[in-house]
Amino acid sequence: MIFRLYPTLLNSFSLYLNQTRDAHGKIIVDEIEMIERINRVKKPTTKAQQKGVDFERAVTLGENEDLFAEGIIDKARNLIPDKYKTQFYVESRYKNTQIYGYVDGVGEHVAFDLKSTSFYEPGRFLKNHQNLYLLGLQKFGIEQLDYVITDFTDVYVESYHLNTMDFNPLYEQIEKFTAFLEENKRFIRDKKIVDRKANDNQLSLFE
Repeated sequence: MIFRLYPTLLNSFSLYLNQTRDAHGKIIVDEIEMIERINRVKKPTTKAQQKGVDFERAVTLGENEDLFAEGIIDKARNLIPDKYKTQFYVESRYKNTQIYGYVDGVGEHVAFDLKSTSFYEPGRFLKNHQNLYLLGLQKFGIEQLDYVITDFTDVYVESYHLNTMDFNPLYEQIEKFTAFLEENKRFIRDKKIVDRKANDNQLSLFE
């Protein structure tokens, strides 16, 4: 049996584990919210999420560049490869889990992901589960993942390398998350989260 997980979901679980709070002191991901995110319950796009989408499309497609302060988009473009493929599918494995998803862009030697935030501090993405993409990208000869980040006043970059990345904190959260899935299986409706064909002799989590 293989659990099929994607970084955004694992990052949500990190918020849940750490009881991370927003600027108003409210817990961002409580247990109910975590279950809803596992089940892919559709919710309206927030303004922050839309700004992130707009930033990505402005940099890669040249759409609505006027939404951003002068120089922001050009500065971001200067931090990514001249030639790249967008929305590049990547997957990696850790024990009985498959981590999958799309990285925003892949050049000849480096992959990149575009991010936006209202407040930036260095090392923000050190424990982001997208770093696990490095394990899947190495077969394409790519061992570096850059996060190109804007807070809408400036642009920053964080670079992570396969040979210096400590994946252990991410692995520990994955194991805690699969245990959470087992404990809450009666509430899980998204059955795509488990690959039943991975081991035909073992019953699925949801059977």
